[in-house]
Amino acid sequence: MSKSNSAAVKDTKPSTTREATASTEKRTDSSGPEPLTAADVASPADQQTGARKKSRSKTQQLQAENRQLKERLQQLQDQLIRLTADMQNLKKRYDRELENVVIYGNQKLVEKLLPLVDELERALHMSDHSKNFEAFRNGIEMIYQHFLNILEAEGVKPIKAVGQQFDYNLHEAILMAEREGVEAGTILEEVQKGYVYKDRVIRHAKVIVAK
Repeated sequence: MSKSNSAAVKDTKPSTTREATASTEKRTDSSGPEPLTAADVASPADQQTGARKKSRSKTQQLQAENRQLKERLQQLQDQLIRLTADMQNLKKRYDRELENVVIYGNQKLVEKLLPLVDELERALHMSDHSKNFEAFRNGIEMIYQHFLNILEAEGVKPIKAVGQQFDYNLHEAILMAEREGVEAGTILEEVQKGYVYKDRVIRHAKVIVAK
């Protein structure tokens, strides 16, 4: 092979390499960057306009929520006012009923006692026209028993005393006396009858107690 042909071969190889490299670069360049969006190509003025629209929309949303909250608050305030008025009316009604209970609480008892007054009046009237003491006494005893029955129905009962052991919760000793064959602390006599109302002592029995 001649020198000229050899040189031609040498020059051909680098050219081919350069062409391949250029072709590769061209293909790489042809892929290019990602395509731009409308936002990317928008002008700064358009971007500012979009930002203002978003801000205005957010403001309007907040204003609507604020109005709703104010309306709800007003509803709750109205409900509170109505409930307060209802509670005040209920309290006034309760106070009136309680006052009536205190004032007229014994009305039924009084109604039960009125017949006793009638019976006593009749007994006194009969005593003016009759000298029969025995009949008069029997009439008074019936009235007395009727009265005790009314008290018992209302929860008032006499306290047992004579023959019972002294109990300071029920009895009041006004005198101590000696008595043969009687254990100390035994109640000998009842000077004044005591009473309990339901479970409460309303008057202690006054008694004489053996010492």
